[in-house]
Amino acid sequence: MGSSTNTTTSSTAPSNPNITATVNKLLGGVNSAYSAGAKTFDKSLYTGAGDTTKDAWASSVAAASNPEYAAGIKGAIADFGDIAAGNRYGTDDPGYAALRSKVANDTLTDVNSWYNAAGRLGGGSNVNAASSGLADALAGLDYTNFQNDQARQERAAQMLPTLFNAGQLPSATIGTVGAAQDADQQAARQGEYDLFTRKANANTDLIAKLSSILAGNAATSGSTTTQTSPSTPWYQGLFGLGLGMI
Repeated sequence: MGSSTNTTTSSTAPSNPNITATVNKLLGGVNSAYSAGAKTFDKSLYTGAGDTTKDAWASSVAAASNPEYAAGIKGAIADFGDIAAGNRYGTDDPGYAALRSKVANDTLTDVNSWYNAAGRLGGGSNVNAASSGLADALAGLDYTNFQNDQARQERAAQMLPTLFNAGQLPSATIGTVGAAQDADQQAARQGEYDLFTRKANANTDLIAKLSSILAGNAATSGSTTTQTSPSTPWYQGLFGLGLGMI
């Protein structure tokens, strides 16, 4: 005949019955939440650039693309570049050439008028006086203009970096707008990814949250322990009884 087994069961419970009731209620809520399934906010968190921002982008790009501005800067760089290089010194400067010619004509006219009034026009002294007067007038004018040319050349050289930077402003503006548009596109893609991730992981995230809730309260809900051990065979009892009777 075979042996039998003994099974014993022991249970522990919280000393405060309210804890058991609370844990049971919580467990029911967890089951209900899991049965209902996960819910997600079914929209991207990206809201998009507003119309005002888009209009500002368009206006900035249009202003930066103005061909008149580009032509003006290009012409200014050419003009000041010539001056800085010394290519418009003296009579190479059309303005000064005209002024110098006028001074020469006025000087000769004045000298010849005086000699003409004296009836000595065309004489040797007339020619000498005209030559001397013209030389004196032009020498002073040329020296003053030389000093002015040096100052103009220095100012022109200082202006070139400023004009260069001014020429870069349109591309810098367009680049800034482009960077903002790139960031906007990146935000849109990030919003799409966020929405995809939330929807794809909704169930597992829910399970993780519910598991965490249960794990945190399991220790306070009591426990049941079952132990099974072999029992003493009946014939061993009889054998012991027989020994006692001898």
